[in-house]
Amino acid sequence: MTDDDRMSDTLAFILRLLTGGGTGAENLCAIETSRGHQIVPVGSVPWLPAQDWGPRDVVALDGDEVRIVAITSNRPGRGAFRRLILGIEEAGLKPVIICPFEQMEAIMRRWGWEKAEVGNDFDTRADEWRPPAGWRLSGRPWPVGRSRTAAKAATRAGGPASGQRTRKGRR
Repeated sequence: MTDDDRMSDTLAFILRLLTGGGTGAENLCAIETSRGHQIVPVGSVPWLPAQDWGPRDVVALDGDEVRIVAITSNRPGRGAFRRLILGIEEAGLKPVIICPFEQMEAIMRRWGWEKAEVGNDFDTRADEWRPPAGWRLSGRPWPVGRSRTAAKAATRAGGPASGQRTRKGRR
């Protein structure tokens, strides 16, 4: 493929994205589908409820990864994103944030997620943010063979994950 062919393909992609005949969400869905990912409509799974998210949001499945492509909470600042990530974890899936905006990128950094630049051309280039191995939103990994209910009970009983201060005042 020559440089002129690459430029032509890139311009065609931009034109498709801008004038795809549909909304931006429809175009993003088409791109995700063309890459072999399965679109997850809002409200179709427990972890992506319609009360938190809108019909223009774009989320896709790629194996056991949930690709969060474009989302906007119906009620920002009320925990919808946290509930989404917890729900994805509870379903045994792995969240991946695709090209987040600044505000969401700040959350990913605060949570300690890792950024990877993937793709090698304009059509496939993206920033993907993933949690590090063993990461859980609760801030601690769940022990193998131990249910979340058991871990919550240990916390309520003052167990090591309860956050109670030690004699030196540290948690």
